[in-house]
Amino acid sequence: MKHLSVLVLDDDDFILDVTQAMLENMGVGHIETHLSARSALKALDMSNPLQIILCDLNMPDMDGVEVIRYLGQQGFIGGVVVLSGEDIRTQHSVVAMGRAHHLNLLGALNKPINTDELLAMLENIKASISKKPYALTLLSVDELRAGLTTDAVVPYFQPQVDTLTGKVIGVEALARWQHKQLGIIGPAAFIAVAEDNDLITPLTYQMITQSLKQWRIWNDEGIDLSLSINVSMHSLNDFSFPDWLVAEAQAFAVPLDRLVMELTESHLSDNILVTSDVLTRLCLKRIRLSVDDFGTAYSNMEKLQQLPFSELKIDRAFVHGADHNPHSHSILKHSIELAKSLNMITVAEGVEDQPDWDCVAKQGCDLIQGYFVSRPMPGDQIVQWAKNWEADFKK
Repeated sequence: MKHLSVLVLDDDDFILDVTQAMLENMGVGHIETHLSARSALKALDMSNPLQIILCDLNMPDMDGVEVIRYLGQQGFIGGVVVLSGEDIRTQHSVVAMGRAHHLNLLGALNKPINTDELLAMLENIKASISKKPYALTLLSVDELRAGLTTDAVVPYFQPQVDTLTGKVIGVEALARWQHKQLGIIGPAAFIAVAEDNDLITPLTYQMITQSLKQWRIWNDEGIDLSLSINVSMHSLNDFSFPDWLVAEAQAFAVPLDRLVMELTESHLSDNILVTSDVLTRLCLKRIRLSVDDFGTAYSNMEKLQQLPFSELKIDRAFVHGADHNPHSHSILKHSIELAKSLNMITVAEGVEDQPDWDCVAKQGCDLIQGYFVSRPMPGDQIVQWAKNWEADFKK
């Protein structure tokens, strides 16, 4: 903890004193406390991944929602934890909003703050930070455009395992960027830049091509996995996308039924006519479709019914800690029940410990994905990892 720098923002002097004492006992290296949001934001180092802000929601000069919006707009790459006495639904709404801003927002803590919960939150934030400098700045448009011509986009893969048997069923491909100076950096450094500058389509296509190529290597080594890939709405609003995807899969001899295209739930409200056309054609080609981050947007049940999805991924906000959070537990339970009623496979994201696993298994979730199973890894590590995992699981 000594390398962490924690800034506590709350308009209550007592809360600041108590929280500072907790952090000192945990061995946090640098602690600042602020009564004013504006003074706190001036003190933040936006490009320091070890900078953590504990932020109250109800404040007079600038409330927590405004603070989170500002952090997202400024590209803050540190960690954010919400402090609040508000009800759990309000807290979940704020957490979802923060993640929509691409912030490293791990969750909310109720007041009065529980020391163990705060410690666990900081440990998770620390664990999520690479030992290398992690995307100290956003990539420029020129860097992004040049990198897309030199295959700078690198897929990392996070395994998905069967909840009951532990068998490795598939992987999700996650975009990383091979930077000449910084090494491998995460999507927060380039996805938003790509979306804002009409470069998300070539980036998506590179991810798909490289992931298909990696699947071919795995299959030649004797491992057969499903391959989940996130696709942007730009691709799903392009009538030619299904034909391109089929041709690309055939080029690497990847069976179409091994492919899963993931679409974030919040995008379901976009051009429904074109999207429905493209998704239905993908479905007819036996490519599976998944609703990603389910529960983080205002779920449109009509569109969920209209579009041919076969998989529902439950966001980590309703998975991690659901065993002791009645509201998260209820959302988790009913999401799984909804998926089963629609004959959809369920995937629980963000499984970080054994209680998470036990909780989703008890509710009948099909697949598990999260740090408790594995962090995302390069493709050349998957085969050996899968062999080791399944051997250990049987013990």
